[in-house]
Amino acid sequence: MIKDSKDHLKETKWSYWYHLRHSFKQSNKLISVAFKSYIHGIVPAWYKSDGPVTIIKMYHQIMKIHHIWKMNKDMKDRGDV
Repeated sequence: MIKDSKDHLKETKWSYWYHLRHSFKQSNKLISVAFKSYIHGIVPAWYKSDGPVTIIKMYHQIMKIHHIWKMNKDMKDRGDV
């Protein structure tokens, strides 16, 4: 597990603390979107576009991360996407 973690950090080219902060920020965004989506399900007039807009923004941010971009390219080359 430690070796896999170290390998992942090398792959991302991020420090442990940067990776931790990034992961917490992304998780908090997802928790917020989930909460707003529940509220939207109950009261459709509230948070009409928060979920899709946040997810699209997150997608574009994530696709700028080198190892994710490379992984996506490899999947496209194999025909997996």
